[in-house]
Amino acid sequence: MAAGGAAGQPGDIVQVTVKEEGHAWDPGPRKPRGGAGPAELSRRRFRQFCYWETPGPREALRQLRELCRQWLRPETRSKEQIVELLVLEQFLAVLPGELQAWVRQRHPQSGDEAVTVLEDLERELDEPGEQTPNLERQKMTTEKKAKLKTDSGRSFQEAWTESFGVIERNGKALCILCSKSVVCRTSSVRRHFDTNHKSVAELGETERREFLAEKLKRCHFQYVSFCSCLSKANHLAAASFQISLSVVKHGKPLSDGDLIKMAMLSGSESLFHDFPNKDKIIQRISEMPLSRNTVKDRVLRMASDVSQQLAADLRKAACYSMCLDGSTDTNDHVSLAVILRYAAGDTMREELVKLVSLPGRTQGVDIYNAVMEAFLSQGIRPEKVVSITSDGAPCMVGATSGFIEFFVKEAKHPVIQFHCIIHQEMLCAGESSKTLDSILRDISKMVSYIMAHALNFEQFQALLAEVRAQYNALLVYSNVWWPSRGRVLEKFVACLDEIRLFMNEEGQQYPQLTDTAWLNNLMFFTDFILHFNILNKKLRTVGKTAERVFGDIKTFERKLQVFERDLENGQLKYFPSLKMHLENCTFTDSPVNCQEIYKEFSSIVAAAKKNFSNRFLQFRRMETTLGFLTSPDRAKFEELDLSCLHWLDCGNLEMELLEFQESSIWKNKFCDLRATLEKMEKTECEGVTEDGTVGSFENEILKVWNSLPDNFKSMKALGVAFLSLFGSSYACEQLFSALNFIKSDRRNRLTDDLSAAYVALKLTKYEPRFDRLSACIQQQRSH
Repeated sequence: MAAGGAAGQPGDIVQVTVKEEGHAWDPGPRKPRGGAGPAELSRRRFRQFCYWETPGPREALRQLRELCRQWLRPETRSKEQIVELLVLEQFLAVLPGELQAWVRQRHPQSGDEAVTVLEDLERELDEPGEQTPNLERQKMTTEKKAKLKTDSGRSFQEAWTESFGVIERNGKALCILCSKSVVCRTSSVRRHFDTNHKSVAELGETERREFLAEKLKRCHFQYVSFCSCLSKANHLAAASFQISLSVVKHGKPLSDGDLIKMAMLSGSESLFHDFPNKDKIIQRISEMPLSRNTVKDRVLRMASDVSQQLAADLRKAACYSMCLDGSTDTNDHVSLAVILRYAAGDTMREELVKLVSLPGRTQGVDIYNAVMEAFLSQGIRPEKVVSITSDGAPCMVGATSGFIEFFVKEAKHPVIQFHCIIHQEMLCAGESSKTLDSILRDISKMVSYIMAHALNFEQFQALLAEVRAQYNALLVYSNVWWPSRGRVLEKFVACLDEIRLFMNEEGQQYPQLTDTAWLNNLMFFTDFILHFNILNKKLRTVGKTAERVFGDIKTFERKLQVFERDLENGQLKYFPSLKMHLENCTFTDSPVNCQEIYKEFSSIVAAAKKNFSNRFLQFRRMETTLGFLTSPDRAKFEELDLSCLHWLDCGNLEMELLEFQESSIWKNKFCDLRATLEKMEKTECEGVTEDGTVGSFENEILKVWNSLPDNFKSMKALGVAFLSLFGSSYACEQLFSALNFIKSDRRNRLTDDLSAAYVALKLTKYEPRFDRLSACIQQQRSH
């Protein structure tokens, strides 16, 4: 019927209103529901099939297959036609309700026909036509929407279950006869029952109630059975996730999942022998999926879940610091580790954002592109980065083409730059012990002669056992790992007499073993390098603040002054190996000039002290500012170095600092904090606790800063920013150590994604959400 009919006739108002509602198309006369063709009826029966109307799952599957066959008619249609019908069905299903009904009335036979129908409709809507506004209809529509909104809050009535066979599910009435949802309204429930289940509604009241009670009982039984099966499957999946995580945490191969399962089954007969449900336990273990592919899938899913938790915390974090370092794996592939340090609630976290593979070049722009891609994938904002710690390589810190230069342009503000403090310490140690290189070459030759030949090694071990030596073998020096120098020298000196005796018995001439000058240098550098190793061990700790890390460096600088004075005085309290050697030197008849020796070695210590004073410049420049972290009550605003903190409102900071220092309540919080940190430091030094102590320092500081009110917003921002600073890149070194263990020579075919997932799960402090993961996968038993 056209829209341009007589406006005063009541029959035309509805048609004009339909166009005013935004649907300027006439769906035309609808066919009666019973007038659809056989194919359409088969499709409806297939789509509206109800499981509860069948006696069991096998019969339900049989009926579904038959309905599908009647709908798709594979005996008369080709595979391409069947696929086209399925695509058409899904296409219509994703259309809005009114459009879907309108297109179905045109009975398209393919997706292209459905698209053509919709395009024709769009063209009709675009054509200008007479559309008479109907305010009355708009008012009715608004009132209807308000009424529907009010109805949505109606509660389910228990009487409906006995009368109409509906139960409550997710705030709606669910029919137990056809599994369709109905609005919680008596008229809607009654209409659905009378229309769709007329045969049941026509039964007598007693017979109808008995029929519905039986259906309800059966529905409840099937629901409980289904939930039980689902719960069992979820438990199996959760167990497989947990075991897969244990495999990853220990860096074991994916195939170890099957090994663990076999071991559990092997011991189950004996372990659960006296259990009444032994067979059920063994059956449950045997059903647990732990194949290699399953463990791989679990690892990737858990890594994705941890990544989602990380992204959520990073979105909430006010700021974070970044640590970057690269390494080469067994396949000569360069990997870049991007680690962020940030505050999550009252906990400081150091987490791997991404392990990026860098093909080809590793220039500053390549690193920048890789980091920005990682940031984009996690939704990380570059402007929140306040500090970057790297190894100081030109590709990182280059003035024109370094990574940091590119990143600062992206962040639109300068960042605090730190050269890894461990790397600087190792450079100082190397520059201070150049004479040691020749000594290590001589030691390597002697050790290689002993260790490279099986017979020599066995004879030397027998000699060490005979004299009950402190060690039963020597170490081979590797130039890659600098701290190994101390251990190599320590073992060599401890076994020096046995080495000298063994070489004499073998007829090997090594004059260095009786050379007084060579032995003097050996003993001195053994003691000196061991002092460096102690410092290196202190610096290699995850979670230390930049203030504490630099505090270890300052302490060692003062120790160097003590070492220099100790050598000048000839007391040798801190050089026990050198002292013992000089007291027992029997390789020369001429007297040893100890003063010359002391002078020579004290000059080496003085050079080391100078090397230290010329490095760590960024830490020295910010030393006073870093003290603000634990002592804001003592800080002076004019002494703070805020040159790289353009994102901070310095005017507010100065005013807040004045108010803070005049408040005894807030000042006392940091006095108490320093007392707490002192106790924790004492506990750590005494070795009372072994795990978790270092990390708790940062958490205690963070809790105090978080306890301040928002009146000190700028102070809190500065405190959290300083707390997030990386003092070293040890977190990256630890990560690459784990990667080398995981991606070894025997497992060098692991993909980049799987290697990154392995490392992320091994080192993360996040726990995968096993319940959520197990509920989101298709449950399958092991077979």
